[in-house]
Amino acid sequence: MARWTGIAGAATAASLLAGCAGTATLPHHYVYDGYRTSYLSYSADRGGLLTEVVGNPFDAPKTAVDEAVTETFGQRSFGPKLDFFTVPPEGYSSAYHVVVLFNPATGAAPARLCRDPFQAQEERPGKVGVLAAFCSGDRRVTSAGGSVSGASGPDDPAFRDLMSQVAALLFPSRPGDRSPNDNNRTPRS
Repeated sequence: MARWTGIAGAATAASLLAGCAGTATLPHHYVYDGYRTSYLSYSADRGGLLTEVVGNPFDAPKTAVDEAVTETFGQRSFGPKLDFFTVPPEGYSSAYHVVVLFNPATGAAPARLCRDPFQAQEERPGKVGVLAAFCSGDRRVTSAGGSVSGASGPDDPAFRDLMSQVAALLFPSRPGDRSPNDNNRTPRS
């Protein structure tokens, strides 16, 4: 019984810490049943992944936010070295791409993100929300969503941690089942 209490206590402490400023929370995660890690090898062979970043959660140049996202994704993705870019290189051609939507409005649909990246956004003072999808054409392969409080800019470690965790969920090391947390809607945060 003491062992169970220790585990329950650790879980409670972790959930309480998740609400602290600077700690990323990621309540949304989805992996298509047909996901294969070979999608990443294919993308690497094509030169990388075009990444569409929608919105800017900071009072910073949009290019700085774009660079923070693509750089962090490139450092965190599983598998072959993958380059992420917001402007495709000459001759680039791939159905696979990534969409990152900052501060999605409550109720934004992750399942529609690949075909409708410009969904409604809403300001969240002191909080950065994100919804991201790894796409094949206009279909979602994986998606993740979460938020962090207290991030001051694109170079803030809390923001980089959020993006790193999103990348880990977008590009899992093995195929997976649908997450029990996926309800095809952005959770209220």
